[in-house]
Amino acid sequence: MAESCIDFAHNLSCLLCDPVYYGTAVPRGDRSPVLLIPGFFAGDWSLATLARWLSRIGYRPYLSGIDWNVGCPDEKSERLGWRLAHITDECGKPAVVLGHSLGGVLARALAVKYPARVKHVVTLGSPARISWTAVRARYRPAIRGFQALWQALNNRPANCGTDQCTCAFGEAVNSRIPRGVKLSSFYTRTDEVVDWRACITAEGDNHEVSGGHASMAVNREVYRLLAVILATGNGARPAASAAVPAGL
Repeated sequence: MAESCIDFAHNLSCLLCDPVYYGTAVPRGDRSPVLLIPGFFAGDWSLATLARWLSRIGYRPYLSGIDWNVGCPDEKSERLGWRLAHITDECGKPAVVLGHSLGGVLARALAVKYPARVKHVVTLGSPARISWTAVRARYRPAIRGFQALWQALNNRPANCGTDQCTCAFGEAVNSRIPRGVKLSSFYTRTDEVVDWRACITAEGDNHEVSGGHASMAVNREVYRLLAVILATGNGARPAASAAVPAGL
């Protein structure tokens, strides 16, 4: 945990000293809406820096309305669907849905459930499928403990939020991304929470950056790549895209 905090502080300080954060020499946005979804046990506050930057370079960021991302993901997915509908109706165009960690898993589910309202899914340190094997062994007990406590307090079945759940969310997140929806997955090989190999997808573009898991929302490498990727509206793969490693 201490290592994650140090890595976050380091990446945030590097970002705030980098011209990319102030919109220097980056492609400008087209005022497309971007729905931001936080990771597990985090809230909209964790993506505030990213939201300000997106607004600065020409996009219309929208926060999810999630204070703490815990609880039934199916219920969250349904509420996010309402939020997405409001955003796309207001803007008159489909949205980019960007999620960090668990937020990226929710973003994938939204694309499957509402493909006409999503044009691009961006995930930061998010596994492509729900599985405990995607979580580093040292963090599994803590996450399982939080989940078990929530299930007990809310009288939920033990498989809620796992790959064993048969709810609409589980079905959606384990389905392929619909044709016409672009997918960009960011990962780091030094991710301390999620196994980076679980983030690799054959359905879209994979982008490797340095740093840790929690700091991806303030990682200047992510910002620099993201500016180019979001501005590439014709579906072409940007030069910085990494190929899927052999054997995965």
